[in-house]
Amino acid sequence: MLIDEKITIKIASLAKLELTDNEVKEYSKDLTNILKWMEELKEVDVSNVEPVTSVIKNELHEREDIVLDNTVEQEKILSNAPEKVGEYFTVPKVIE
Repeated sequence: MLIDEKITIKIASLAKLELTDNEVKEYSKDLTNILKWMEELKEVDVSNVEPVTSVIKNELHEREDIVLDNTVEQEKILSNAPEKVGEYFTVPKVIE
């Protein structure tokens, strides 16, 4: 067995899990089977296989950076401010 009960108990304590004796035995077998399966996967020849980064082909679409002249006047924006000082919004102090 690759993962014995001592290692399973150590992993459970690191994960802050409380396991019964029966669960320790089960998880030891499960973890061992996972590691055996990983060893089998290492033997597979994947030299001609392209890496997969996504299941679907994603393309990023770029758009032009266009400056729009439909800006709102500063006075209209500041008229909605609950508090302001000159041309600026005032907000409550967050850091003391």
